[in-house]
Amino acid sequence: RPPRSTQGVSSAASDVYKRQGINAEYMGEQTRKHLMQETIETSSPKMRRSIFGPYNPREELHIANPEIVREKIKKIRLDGAEKLNVISDFDFTLTRRKVEEKIADSSFNVLTSSPLMSEEYKQNSKNLFKKFAPIERDTTISPEVRANYMKTWWEESSNLIINERLSKRRIKNSVMLSNLYFRYGVKEFFQIIQRVKMHCYIVSAGIKEVIKQAISILEAQMSFESKDILALCSTSEKYDESGYISNFEGPLITSSNKSLLISHDLYPEIKVNSNAIVIGDLIDDLSMVNNLHLSTKLTIGMLNINDAALLEDYKKAFDIVIGVDGNFLHIAQILEAITGNSNNDYMTFGENAELVAKLILSLIHISEPTRPLYISYAVFCLKKKKK
Repeated sequence: RPPRSTQGVSSAASDVYKRQGINAEYMGEQTRKHLMQETIETSSPKMRRSIFGPYNPREELHIANPEIVREKIKKIRLDGAEKLNVISDFDFTLTRRKVEEKIADSSFNVLTSSPLMSEEYKQNSKNLFKKFAPIERDTTISPEVRANYMKTWWEESSNLIINERLSKRRIKNSVMLSNLYFRYGVKEFFQIIQRVKMHCYIVSAGIKEVIKQAISILEAQMSFESKDILALCSTSEKYDESGYISNFEGPLITSSNKSLLISHDLYPEIKVNSNAIVIGDLIDDLSMVNNLHLSTKLTIGMLNINDAALLEDYKKAFDIVIGVDGNFLHIAQILEAITGNSNNDYMTFGENAELVAKLILSLIHISEPTRPLYISYAVFCLKKKKK
């Protein structure tokens, strides 16, 4: 398409666009002015904001069958951390859905809400979201029909991204300017994975480069090294000689076909008959492990909206449900108990300590002689208080 007028944009501004990897021809006048401000001030506090969301005191915890959960945790503990894998969705699973009553950004919405993107892209992307997002969570629609809708959504969204001519630099700056936040407790969760050198697989239908940049920021802010322990499984972008996204390669992954990304053949380190903790915010996320032959899997669902009917569906599908866009502290504490982490006082569970401690104490027999359970300082204080 013919370039829009760049009248009024100085040569200095054009130089900034080039250094940031942005094609000014595709930017509207108002967006260019905003972009000029944001790209120049990359050292501003806004560009150095924390990637971690605040604690959510309104979270809920639901376990439909505590005895089954207790037996699964016991089995996974006895088998050891070396046989355990963590397989998790990304958008609204590791990340928050709302922060301070505002809808947070998914990996797609990072771009939709970015001042660095053209108004045309943002409007078209929002229209697709309004059309397809309700279908993604509608459990009354058959999985096959829903899968076709999700495929159409991804194809149309990817075409918008290709036409926008995105560079990695613009994506990185968009993440920093976004409203994407990891859940409170994700930091402790990754600390445990790093300490025990456990494999974690993030299986996502989101935009891979956005997720990579978000994880890169997380690494920098918590001194976490994801190499060799974290694998990102998602549809990959293909870049042209100028450094812009020109296409997508590999299988087109939606929320309904994630099992195409993870198997014993693709990841031989996932041994047959090993165990897994599977985490997602959609019931369809459970299909991530359909091509894996697992001995025991503990499933955890992040229910981000207050819906009584949907809660019942989640309680039937998942072993544990963390409701009302809750924290990741429950999961960090469970992982600590399962792996027998001996560094008990390095984590601070804050206001949520008692809730998490009650969960662990109710699910695991502390006195099991077969394998001593190392409990956190939060659990110890609760037991001491009860005495």
